[in-house]
Amino acid sequence: MNIGVFYSLLSAFLWSTTFVCSRYLMVNKQVDPLTLSLIRFSLGALTLLVFGLLCHRKALTLPRGRDLGSMAVLALFGIGGMSILIFFGLQRTTAINGSLLMQLNPIFILFLGLFIGERFLWTNLIGILVSMAGALLVVGTLTPHGLQISWRQNTGELLVLGSGLCWAIYSVFSKNTTRRLGGYSATTWVMLLGAAELALIWLAVPAPCIWPRGWLAWSLIVYLAIFPTALAFFAWYEALRLIDLSLLNVMQYLTPAFTIVLAWCLLGERMLLTSALGVGIVLVGVTLIGFRRNTA
Repeated sequence: MNIGVFYSLLSAFLWSTTFVCSRYLMVNKQVDPLTLSLIRFSLGALTLLVFGLLCHRKALTLPRGRDLGSMAVLALFGIGGMSILIFFGLQRTTAINGSLLMQLNPIFILFLGLFIGERFLWTNLIGILVSMAGALLVVGTLTPHGLQISWRQNTGELLVLGSGLCWAIYSVFSKNTTRRLGGYSATTWVMLLGAAELALIWLAVPAPCIWPRGWLAWSLIVYLAIFPTALAFFAWYEALRLIDLSLLNVMQYLTPAFTIVLAWCLLGERMLLTSALGVGIVLVGVTLIGFRRNTA
């Protein structure tokens, strides 16, 4: 197997475990979303920093002063906002729904890309409409009896979409910083800044704190910090260096497929026939968006 393909598969699989582990922790009230975000990205950032200093020093460059301000803003969205919203969302929706809805990121990225001069093709609109129809099927808003909208019932899904929007903002507006510093270095410093910002939020927000207790909760949190955070980001950037972006993007759509299998085996989550159909429709639409963007 091509090593770039292996890295891509590894990152897609590891990111799928984020939804399953986080859903378990949230449903069983093993930790609160703010505390989980803080611990995950603090340990993840330290892992990337130590690994970079010991084994990947050439890829770990010091940011310039002008980069620190922009990276702090990016971290607020890409680390803080993304993490807090998705963990709150997974308190209220399934791991499968959360994973699938995060795959709608290309839609947000497509629109945000207009602000940095990227083109919008009419075929993109087809992909957006197809993806949105599939997402509505998955969350049960689009039914054989028509649209059934309940903001209270779909709070979890809306929070996950908010998380996806935060990640899209980071993805689009971090391009210049990533080009200057390199993917590994930019990710490490943004994650460190994000961890610091999460610490300030954790101290400032008067929300109930559930500190993890027991070996299982701590094992899952440490796993989230090292594998789907530090290792998955490293694998993704290595794959980006070794294979075409179009292939990498398509292979990342395996994340919800892995999540479906893991959530069924480990959490007992089930999918309705309409939800399964929605998954397929979403992936078709997102693949269409990604294919057109990379071949334009």
